[in-house]
Amino acid sequence: MEPSLEQVLGPVWEAEWAILSSKEVEGELKELIKPLVEGHYVEVLTSSWAKDILGTDLDESVESLQAFDGGRFWQERIGMTVRPSLNRMAQWAKDEQRSKKCIQVLVLGAAALSAFIQVGWTGPDLGLEAVSLLPPSVRSNKEQFQQFAISALSVDSEDVYHLAPELLFLQLAVACFSGENLEHLSLLKTHAWWASRTRFIQQRILDNPTGTLLSLIREQHALTKSILDNLEHADAEDLRIRFDLEQGLVLSWFEMDKEAIAHYQAAQGHSGLTWTLTGALGRRTKFQTFDVSQLVLMAESKSDDNKTTSTFTSTSTQPETLPLNDDTLLEKIKFTSLNDDKSDDAMDRTQDGEKFPDPNNQGNLKVLDQALLLAFCLNIKRTNPDHGITTEQMVPYVSRVLDNPNNWMVYTMALLLRSRLEAHRTRTAERSVLQLQALVDQIKVEDATAQERLAYFFQILLPSKWELEKELAERLASLGVIRSALEIFERLEMWEEVISCYQMLEQASKAKKVVNDQLALHPDSPKLLCILGDINQDPEQWQKAWQVSGQRYARAMRSLGGYYFKADEFAKSIECYEAALKINPLFENSWFVLGCAAMQVSNWDVGTTAFARAVSLDSDNAEAWNNLASIYIRQDKKIEAFSALKQAVRLKYESWKIWQNFLYVAIDIGEFAEAIRALKMIVDLRWEKVGEKSVDVEVLNLIVSGVIQNYKDIHEKDVARLAKAVQMLLEDVVTARITSSPDIWHTCVRFYLWKGLLTKALEAQQRAYRCVLHNSKLDTDEDVFKAAVNEATELVELLENIGEREEVKVNEDGSTKRELVAKDWKYQTRMILKGLLGRTKQSWEDHELYEKLKDDLQHLKA
Repeated sequence: MEPSLEQVLGPVWEAEWAILSSKEVEGELKELIKPLVEGHYVEVLTSSWAKDILGTDLDESVESLQAFDGGRFWQERIGMTVRPSLNRMAQWAKDEQRSKKCIQVLVLGAAALSAFIQVGWTGPDLGLEAVSLLPPSVRSNKEQFQQFAISALSVDSEDVYHLAPELLFLQLAVACFSGENLEHLSLLKTHAWWASRTRFIQQRILDNPTGTLLSLIREQHALTKSILDNLEHADAEDLRIRFDLEQGLVLSWFEMDKEAIAHYQAAQGHSGLTWTLTGALGRRTKFQTFDVSQLVLMAESKSDDNKTTSTFTSTSTQPETLPLNDDTLLEKIKFTSLNDDKSDDAMDRTQDGEKFPDPNNQGNLKVLDQALLLAFCLNIKRTNPDHGITTEQMVPYVSRVLDNPNNWMVYTMALLLRSRLEAHRTRTAERSVLQLQALVDQIKVEDATAQERLAYFFQILLPSKWELEKELAERLASLGVIRSALEIFERLEMWEEVISCYQMLEQASKAKKVVNDQLALHPDSPKLLCILGDINQDPEQWQKAWQVSGQRYARAMRSLGGYYFKADEFAKSIECYEAALKINPLFENSWFVLGCAAMQVSNWDVGTTAFARAVSLDSDNAEAWNNLASIYIRQDKKIEAFSALKQAVRLKYESWKIWQNFLYVAIDIGEFAEAIRALKMIVDLRWEKVGEKSVDVEVLNLIVSGVIQNYKDIHEKDVARLAKAVQMLLEDVVTARITSSPDIWHTCVRFYLWKGLLTKALEAQQRAYRCVLHNSKLDTDEDVFKAAVNEATELVELLENIGEREEVKVNEDGSTKRELVAKDWKYQTRMILKGLLGRTKQSWEDHELYEKLKDDLQHLKA
């Protein structure tokens, strides 16, 4: 009887989970995965079985190596060494050796990826050159390999950082975890997880995010999730925490923060971590004599009797933590001990009903929980404005992690975040820079093993060593230490930043010389040509960059599109942006400008697509939503326009222009409730500056008419149900602030008469009349006089119609009684006409309407 798939692959699957959990396994696979788990990547890559797969010891007389001299890197260097071996393994028959070969390829790929991370991110020194994994006959072409690797690893025309070390390691990982080779590993459980990690690291060495890699990563994440959802394993929860946290960080890197937070919360659910951001009494300064409320993060890990490697670990060494050494500020906030604080708040500070420990001594956290807190901290940064309040919210998360140095890299990440938070405060700016310098210096030290450094690497967003040095240089430049920053940028060969430094030093000629010198060495570099084009604003340079790249360098078209847009050449701008976005569609601003250019030439289809893509990349872009709605209105797609404007007003709550567009569309499609809300917002935002112009009387009348005539709204509901809301709009919003508009008072009259509020209707008509009667132009402007006559006539007619009608009135004690609306209505009508006749006699005595007023008065007397 043949063994089942589970029997054959069970030990292999167990080994896979052990690798991810940094554990060892027993059995025949122990020796295979032990070096990988312990961080001995060189041992894996130089093992006999790895050399056999890679062809490291192949003799130069082998026929397959004849084409290596001057051959192409990917196809003839890696393709003729790594891939043939892997392809041969891909054809294995279903025999007992296949499972072992599969796990060997996975271990090889994971070791290659980890080695690349060690040399580029975490340190310490690896002690192995990637080129030594190739056959001896081709190892002398190291520089050529680097150039071919830069080309091979580029995606969607985005440049690889050209000084990234040992790119061949990453190419080996990509070879293991992509294309047919990945498919041949499909019997394994974690091949897609490692593939997504490989692709994310590949993305991290590129200049900008790419749609191609994002799609691949999300596809591999989906496959991994389907496996983990059905996993029954002792470490299943630990693995789910790692994966959800990893997913969230990847999405956060791609600026998809709303999706990211959902994964952080899922990871927290698996972890059992409880935390809350609250207040506690404490002191910040050395000379403070009283306690004030301070933000503190109270956090506690779930107790676990079966502790795993991700529970409570402590490192014997930790990254250098620089003291503040300030003459006023304490090293950290000193909180009042809860044992000393007898307030009810101190006794009852809980989450989910459990008491938290003293803020000064909360106890240790699991390492994964620390990584989770740092992820939540990053999410606050990415989803809030860049100001002091955001910084104050982030500090407690970092402080809580710094309380316990459990893992070298997690602690490093916390120190980096603290350094960033302290950069903009005068008293902490010096430590911020020195701490960042210390983090850069520690990469090469041997104080922590590779195993510890990489154990939680994928659960934090640690920058590469060149990104860390770039950040240090930017920090120095922000403090005015331009020369030191310039030296770092020159060493990193980050020419755009070098040029910025020269421009800050007011040495524009040197900036141009830098670019020209580099172009002399690399005349066909699209990036350098684009930089030169940016300096000189020369479209010819961007065109040249586009041509030398084989029309694949998207940045050239983005720059050219922006140039044409500023020059009002919108058709050319559209053409350039479409070419750029076809290559790499992950540029939200490019989609936005493309949409704006399309609007200028009335190309509504292109505009709709552009703004739709812009809001899909950043759903918080209010202007893009507003512009998308404008195009929908032009296309007579009112429902779609309403939906877009609803997003726009949510995001830009204080823009009266967007609210006005929302108002018009809402009333047009019959969203009466939203129209009422919009009109209220417009009045709130504008009335102090423009007075009665803040009210669109025509729209107000449409709203009131909808209620009076009981239209059906878009949801087929009676609009009359909104009568109370309309009354509040009229009384609490409009007429509470705007009292000088007769038209608004007329609208009130109509509503009150329908509602049966006769006294209110009469008062509103009287206010309308007074608005005109007190007009300073009454004696000189015929139109004002005519309006006054009209208002007086309407008021008299209203008094005649409702004066003798009864209305229920409420007394001060709450009792009710019926009274006439205006028992002296006849007297009032005569006084109204007499007053107007007397007021206008000198100016308008000979006017026909004046005679009409006299006739009306005589009629009333009769």
